[in-house]
Amino acid sequence: MSVDRRSLLTGGALLALAATAPADAAPTPRKTTRQDLGDVAVYVPGYFPDSAFANGKPLAENRRFNRAIRGQPVHKMLTRVGFDGSVRQTLLPVAAHDVEVAPDRSIGVLCSMDGEQHTAFDPDTMELAAIGPSLGDGWHGGGHAVYLDGGRTVILSERAPSTPYQGNLDKHYGRLTIRDPRTLKIAETYSTHGIDPHDIRLTADGKYIVAANYGSTVSGKTGKFTIPRSVVQASITVVEVSSGKLVDKRITGRGATELRHLAAGRLDRIFAIQARYGSDHDDARQRAGDGVAYESDITTDPGYNYMAAATLKYDASRNRLTKMGDASAHKLMRHGLSIRYDEKHDEAIATYPSMHHVMVFDGATGAVSNMLDTRTVGLRYPAGLTFLPDGKHYAVTGHWENMFVFERGTHRLVRELCLYPIFFGHSHITAA
Repeated sequence: MSVDRRSLLTGGALLALAATAPADAAPTPRKTTRQDLGDVAVYVPGYFPDSAFANGKPLAENRRFNRAIRGQPVHKMLTRVGFDGSVRQTLLPVAAHDVEVAPDRSIGVLCSMDGEQHTAFDPDTMELAAIGPSLGDGWHGGGHAVYLDGGRTVILSERAPSTPYQGNLDKHYGRLTIRDPRTLKIAETYSTHGIDPHDIRLTADGKYIVAANYGSTVSGKTGKFTIPRSVVQASITVVEVSSGKLVDKRITGRGATELRHLAAGRLDRIFAIQARYGSDHDDARQRAGDGVAYESDITTDPGYNYMAAATLKYDASRNRLTKMGDASAHKLMRHGLSIRYDEKHDEAIATYPSMHHVMVFDGATGAVSNMLDTRTVGLRYPAGLTFLPDGKHYAVTGHWENMFVFERGTHRLVRELCLYPIFFGHSHITAA
């Protein structure tokens, strides 16, 4: 049998082309654009409005911004950043920390951190809607809130008067205030069963509030907090929403390490951020290996230095507490701030502004599955973190400025969705 050389070459060429030609590819998913998120906004508190100016005047002297604060001794800033390119800002009479917006976008709350009152605001106009005092007689805001029933109820954390510890834990326990979201009037209160509660989160089934309790008390000599902090009993507490009953409590530390922020899915998916202060000498010792010059930490006050403190995973169904990440990751866990749980991808995502890092943790094991030094993409001091309502992305904001957007699951930076406003210092954010 003879072989036609031309046929052989032609056939070989066709086979080669077939091998290199792309198969029928699946359609490339359309990229999300800012137009797709046109009705989405991110809300950011501002700690240092005295650094802000408008029309050549300090912000507090500008009638466009100061309508709600006249006659009020304390005020902070609130910024609304729309993906339609809009930026709206105002001053509100509150020692602001966290901001939350009701699921139906009818109302928002700017939560007090150690101040005497909280404020409600209109999420669209940014106008002041109500002022809600804390519990009086030295009680002060704990800094965080959650909405229930689609926004028909709001719960805020409150801290007991700051007094030295004298052996009675109950005297220092904070409370949850159940309030009308529009008026901030208190309908009922429950104990958090922990000292100095701060962050609070609703579990995925809506049955429980999980609280992060600092656990620290003031000095008997000075009446002030010390460095390092005097931690009597830092803890995670789980409170039943319907009754206020304590269903679980896990003590996380005594001595110097506080418990500050957390995220929760099911009761076996609780992730909690610890914090520990050190002196200037302590900070110099922990940074002795740095081979290049670095700036002072703009997220904390002089003399207050964040030391490494491992972030925790708590399984309340098994009463099992574990440190997340390895020793090298723990060194970067200074001033852990915002943390969110992504149920779809079973991941917890946390910011560590003092070290310019975002870390992603596997929900089942607590292992670090992804880590980003945000300076490499142009974001310094990553502080706030929130999931966008599209279910596909999350936003991370720098303590002072800039908002970067990442894809959930892949954690890919979506540069075309990033925005670059100035916030004037903050810790937490929320999207609506």
